[in-house]
Amino acid sequence: MVKQKKINWKDTNLALIGSDLDRKIKQAAAEGETQWTDVGNIVQLKVWRIENFIVKPWPESKYGQFHTGDSYVVCNSYRPDPKKPKVAHDIHIWIGDESSQDEYGTAAYKMVELDAKLGGIAVQHREVQSKESTKFLRYFNKKLTYLAGGIESGFCHVEANVVEPHLYHVKGTKKGLVLWQVPLSRDSMNSGDVFILAAGKKQVWLWHGAESNKDEKAKGLEVARAYSRSGNVTILDQGENDGEDEAKDFWKYMPRNVSSPEAIRMSYKVKNADNKDSQIESFCPVLYELPCGVNSNLGMVARAKMVRSGAIREPKLKRHILNRRSSYLLDTGFHLYIWI
Repeated sequence: MVKQKKINWKDTNLALIGSDLDRKIKQAAAEGETQWTDVGNIVQLKVWRIENFIVKPWPESKYGQFHTGDSYVVCNSYRPDPKKPKVAHDIHIWIGDESSQDEYGTAAYKMVELDAKLGGIAVQHREVQSKESTKFLRYFNKKLTYLAGGIESGFCHVEANVVEPHLYHVKGTKKGLVLWQVPLSRDSMNSGDVFILAAGKKQVWLWHGAESNKDEKAKGLEVARAYSRSGNVTILDQGENDGEDEAKDFWKYMPRNVSSPEAIRMSYKVKNADNKDSQIESFCPVLYELPCGVNSNLGMVARAKMVRSGAIREPKLKRHILNRRSSYLLDTGFHLYIWI
């Protein structure tokens, strides 16, 4: 039996990966994307949506609003030290639950391309609907709005329009609030959250579940007023002024699907609270030491501690726990990093 010759990877074209030549080629390709022209030395937040494989700028008036059928690229450029001119960058891709494979694939490619344009100094992140990182939420004051539908994709079609009347669900706490469109049905509602019914610019209702919290109510009122052209919003509190008769203009948009005399006499019903508001927050990163041998196990070294930084709290790990003789894996909940 002939022993297979071992080939050093440095003698193959793999040696070019990450080299100066590789970076220059990628950077040259990125220069051809016109959307990256203004990204670089300016402190700013930019959002783009993937539309038929093309990066299109997202209106600033819609920052924080994401269609569940789309994928986006978000770049935050900032100065780590306000006294120095150096600018750092975080690039995120945001993937909606109903986004197609070609859309989030394009978003991932464009994220790498933008990083190349910036000289490979950016930190790349992947954000998934309802599982966004604390850093990402902070760009939008920890308040996101999920819109139904999406742009027409190159391979698949997702309905782009949102038809009125429509119902929005507000959920979370001050640690993180999300708002997304839900089917116009009583089954979509529960007593633990806040809901907005918009039936045109002049008819907007804000429904408070009996167990909803003050943060959800405040966010709901903010959004409801934005929908109302006049700024007037009808507020309904579960069990107080939202009866079938006194709030008939509200409930007519969500009629009961039964017509028997017994059912007609029944009061409306919504689901009970799910008590998951506190779960709308980020995963706490964990550091593991990679095993040295084949039969060794992955060992947890430390879990990040939440440290206050200004008005917010961020997870922190201390650098001194790293041993140069070991290798580590950092699990942030959304990303895995290996330190060698």
